[in-house]
Amino acid sequence: MKWCIIGAGGIADRRAIPGILKDDGSRLVAVMDRIVETAETVGRKYGVPYFTDEADMLSSVDCDAVYIGTPVFCHYEQAMTALRFGKHVFLEKPVAMNAEQSDLLVREFEKAGKQLTIGYMMKYHNLHEKAKELVQMGGLGKVCEARAQFTCWYPEIAGAWRQKKALGGGGALMDLGVHCIELLEFLLDEEIQEVKGFCANRTFSYEVEDGAVFAFRTESGILGHVDVHFNVPDAASESKLELYGSSGCVICKGTLGQEETGVLTYLYAPQGEYSAQQNRTAAKPREYYGENVDLYCKQIQRFRETVESGAPDYFYAKRAVQVQKVVDELYKQNEKI
Repeated sequence: MKWCIIGAGGIADRRAIPGILKDDGSRLVAVMDRIVETAETVGRKYGVPYFTDEADMLSSVDCDAVYIGTPVFCHYEQAMTALRFGKHVFLEKPVAMNAEQSDLLVREFEKAGKQLTIGYMMKYHNLHEKAKELVQMGGLGKVCEARAQFTCWYPEIAGAWRQKKALGGGGALMDLGVHCIELLEFLLDEEIQEVKGFCANRTFSYEVEDGAVFAFRTESGILGHVDVHFNVPDAASESKLELYGSSGCVICKGTLGQEETGVLTYLYAPQGEYSAQQNRTAAKPREYYGENVDLYCKQIQRFRETVESGAPDYFYAKRAVQVQKVVDELYKQNEKI
């Protein structure tokens, strides 16, 4: 699979391009960035032609797929440009600025029969796959509660597009919260149906929220909450995901991020009869560890295999639209705050 890159700096240079290069079935053929210096630096780094205009690149270079790692406000138009050139697209999350725009984009790709994949890499983490396996096999009994905390330290930075609503669509919720929503829906295999939440600027003065907390209820009645923050030091957060059920629990620490690290603790402890004493016995849990496989390479391989199968799969692209609907509702609730 021959790849072109739109948005060559940032996440593309750090994660996506190395992931492409690690996949034996993929080859990088060109990069594009609107900042001339970035395009040239990344192009020379990987020994491929570089451009500052996506249409110029796609009309000049023979490629099969396009990776887009630009600010959110660019996603829709750049993905549509790639589609007009007949390319499959791997688009970084979130899909677009809102659910309506996201849904329209997915529909256009489905109509054209071209693969559209959204860069939610955390479901490929071996520990999250293990958590899903435990849920599906009944290892937690009936799941009743789910929690996720995802944070990073993101102070005021001159020119940072994630701190501008018109460029990124939102703050901690749009950048970190979407990962939590998508991952929880993957693990529980159902969608979040109702949310109630708050956004705030507790620490920083940029125009998007530096923190958000929300409670949710899924279709089957699982309750849970998510908190995401740009104002908690990296060393002070466990990056934690928790699932509790009628027979046990799964707790993942250090798994929410761009690398396959961390530990999963699993406890199977069905209780049976009610105990008025409420004594807590120390049951011994099992532990599983991250395998440190490149999550971006995993995504690239899955994308390529789907394209090569000749049967485009839009399930998770449509799920990403559902994620955006949840975020849109939370922002709507906070317009009056």
